[in-house]
Amino acid sequence: MRIRISAYEGPLTVQFEPSGMEYELSLGDHLDVLFPPAPDDQVGGHVAYVPGMATVFASSDAPGFTRAWNANGEEVTT
Repeated sequence: MRIRISAYEGPLTVQFEPSGMEYELSLGDHLDVLFPPAPDDQVGGHVAYVPGMATVFASSDAPGFTRAWNANGEEVTT
């Protein structure tokens, strides 16, 4: 599953768990996030949102790891 996380209301901190890596997005900026494939009937990850922060959680059941790219198409460490 691939999603886009956008800072459309204002600056946004995107945190990846369990690593704790954080990225600050400016207004209008985004990250594309690709969750690893998940077993049938399960989701490869979850996103929790509160104003100003989005936390990306990889599913512990999914093989592989979550990947992300910034708005320039450069892969970032998750």
